[in-house]
Amino acid sequence: MPNSSVSARAEGLPRFNLSQIMRDAWGRYREIRRTYGAWQIERGIVDASFSSCLKTAWRVAKAAAAEAARPAKIDALLLTPAADRIRALQEALEQTQYLSFRYRAADHRAAIEREINALIEEAA
Repeated sequence: MPNSSVSARAEGLPRFNLSQIMRDAWGRYREIRRTYGAWQIERGIVDASFSSCLKTAWRVAKAAAAEAARPAKIDALLLTPAADRIRALQEALEQTQYLSFRYRAADHRAAIEREINALIEEAA
């Protein structure tokens, strides 16, 4: 096992508001306890543990951080040779709102998003 250490400042890692994550977790916990009956919790129909609420709060915070970092990654890609392709994909993404109802715009948007994500991953 390699002996790698992380600096105390954790440079390059996203910073999270820990108090907000705990508030979200406690809010979820209280909401689940308020919404579901004791018999549903006792039988395991609903996972009402604080641990699952905290995991969900962390998952939501990490997804929000990744979503917030995405425009910066796209802007950085606009300075690379892939800039023309990114611009074309962004234009196509904007044009999906004008598709006829016989086309499934969600499928077109998903395909374009996948290609943009692939370009982002390729550049990283």
